[in-house]
Amino acid sequence: MSKHFGVHETACNCGCGFDEQNSELYAILDALREYFDAPVTITSGNRCEAHNRAEGGARYSQHIFGRAVDMKVKGVPPLEVYAYLDELFPTSKGLGLYHNRVHFDVRKRLARWTA
Repeated sequence: MSKHFGVHETACNCGCGFDEQNSELYAILDALREYFDAPVTITSGNRCEAHNRAEGGARYSQHIFGRAVDMKVKGVPPLEVYAYLDELFPTSKGLGLYHNRVHFDVRKRLARWTA
């Protein structure tokens, strides 16, 4: 399914086994990896509802639908990753900027935020 990511890299971090595979998300992550020519670390992918609540996630977070990741690109500031993805998807997708990571999701409508 992915050139650069293992099948279970987006599995819920609580160990429950929730591991929705989203081919659109993986394709964009692969392209991001190749663009920056640097490893992409997924810090949070899928979340079951209980884990999402424990993490303080939004009630209808894209993480619980298997459509989102929080990530870091080695050696690349989060603002640069955010700006690149914002340029690629100016009218759709979810994108959040945090001090040490970027949230990205494949929702159809536009959503942007910073924390």
